[in-house]
Amino acid sequence: MTNRDRFRESTPELSTPLSVLFSVVEDAHRYEGFLKDNDQEIYDHELGEFLVDLRDETASRAKRAEELLAQRLADGGVH
Repeated sequence: MTNRDRFRESTPELSTPLSVLFSVVEDAHRYEGFLKDNDQEIYDHELGEFLVDLRDETASRAKRAEELLAQRLADGGVH
């Protein structure tokens, strides 16, 4: 088993559109937390830039996901 296979196995199943949206929000929080906790330990400039870009892009998607979640939950879920 490769590390890539192990990563796929540990990824929770996303069984509904709402769970996908919620996962995007969780990812954004996870990336933000990682960068806050490890900003002094990232010595590879290129990797650091990538992680900041990943955080920023995911945060943008998370904002949209939160809006969609709020709308769907207010309407009683996905129809």
